[in-house]
Amino acid sequence: IDGAVNTGLAIANPNNQSAAVSFFFTDQNGNFGSGSTTIPPNGQVAKFLNQAPFNGRSSFSGTFTFDSSVPVSAIALRGLSNERGEFLITTLPVADLTVPASESTLQFSHFADGDGWSTQVILVNPSDALLTGSVQFRDPSGENATVTVNGHAGSSVAYSIPARSSLKLRTSGDSSALIVGSVRVVPATGSTSPSGLGIFSLQSGGITVAEAGVPDVPVSTAFRLYAEAAGSIQTGLAVANSTAAPATVTLELTKLDGSSSALTGTMIVPANGQTAMFLNQVQGFDSLQLPFHGVLRVSSPASISVLGLRGRYNERNDFLITTTPPINENVAASSSTLFFPHFADSGGYTTQFILFSGVAGQSSSGTLQLFSDSGQTLNLSLQ
Repeated sequence: IDGAVNTGLAIANPNNQSAAVSFFFTDQNGNFGSGSTTIPPNGQVAKFLNQAPFNGRSSFSGTFTFDSSVPVSAIALRGLSNERGEFLITTLPVADLTVPASESTLQFSHFADGDGWSTQVILVNPSDALLTGSVQFRDPSGENATVTVNGHAGSSVAYSIPARSSLKLRTSGDSSALIVGSVRVVPATGSTSPSGLGIFSLQSGGITVAEAGVPDVPVSTAFRLYAEAAGSIQTGLAVANSTAAPATVTLELTKLDGSSSALTGTMIVPANGQTAMFLNQVQGFDSLQLPFHGVLRVSSPASISVLGLRGRYNERNDFLITTTPPINENVAASSSTLFFPHFADSGGYTTQFILFSGVAGQSSSGTLQLFSDSGQTLNLSLQ
């Protein structure tokens, strides 16, 4: 929370009983601002952290910790009022403190710096111990990428994050030449991994026109993501190779009804390197019929990390971009209920819900239920 930037939190209670939520803030000086709130059955709270019921400080950098008497679903939101007074928003991950800590490397499949772009790497320590390690920048060829981060040029930045605190690293974005690649967060020996994300921003004519959150995507050999190419909207992807040998990556498009598009693309990602492109740039997708809506499967014999990108030009011809999460095919499918902790409709907002199969041949059926913040059923028109 600092001037034009604010952080919000949406917590949804999917239970038939009230959720008692307690919380506190932490900065470099320790814990402060503890409080509690109650969320009604099937209800929701969505507020910025400097608003009630959280009532945080007007300026703050650190962490926010909460727990609930019953299981809840949550997502964080980052809002930025840009130089034109327009409100830009992107999502932030929420760390589940019930999941055991690991010592694995965090992988952010895309960063951009220069030519209007800059990238922030946000690391959060959810534990009660000091976390140390390094943040490493790689270019598409797999070599170390020299970038200026927090005023210092280099390809690697050491971090040391006190208990329940956070660290923000930001590239300068000053260069006229564009540098892209991937980022790895490598914990020191004996130290567990922080939670983290990247946020890349685009400025045009001195105005920030887009911000997008880049989640950590653990490596695997096969992913699926929603793909769209229609009008001004185009799906892209970033693939990072975590191995010491070049990776051959196969791209396959299927339609929303599960039928094949008969199109297959390939890319070669260098050892420790990265490749980012939109669908119309993929070798093998030249004859893609537009408009297209479907699923993109990304697979490789090597361990890769994948990020989906959704770009569009708005009515002012500003390039807007956000990220879309890939589904790891190697994670067993679940029959559990899915929860979206927040949606918005009217007042200039619309929401899309994208549902697709996580593995080949998977079919499912069910219902989509919408609830108000008070827990009442909503009857909204869905197209």
